[in-house]
Amino acid sequence: MLSARMPTYLPSTSSAGWVDRFTPKFDIVQKDDNVTVLAELPGVKKEDVKVDVTQDGRLTISGSTNEEKEYQDEADVTHRERSCGSFSRSISVPTGIKPNEIKASMEHGLLKVIIPTKPKEPAVAQITIA
Repeated sequence: MLSARMPTYLPSTSSAGWVDRFTPKFDIVQKDDNVTVLAELPGVKKEDVKVDVTQDGRLTISGSTNEEKEYQDEADVTHRERSCGSFSRSISVPTGIKPNEIKASMEHGLLKVIIPTKPKEPAVAQITIA
């Protein structure tokens, strides 16, 4: 007999019956000369996360998670949950970024990527009158 304190929730499933994949949630904030990307990565270790910027202006956050939890109550009922798989999210970043100045840190499952940007200089040109 299962314990009354056993969790009664089930993981959400897609219409095909598969358990939903892990998709990190992003907050993107542009302020002054920085774009800050905050990605929620609960249970993911820093060493399992990769941040890339491509020349065509794409920031990609990817990685993998492999977590196993086991719960046991005094009635010797065991409940195990496993979460594993990979993830990848990409966003466009402003043109003119400085890839060597991008900073990333991760604490308590929150990845913070700061992308310095420069305000665009107005183009100076002499216009010939026809």
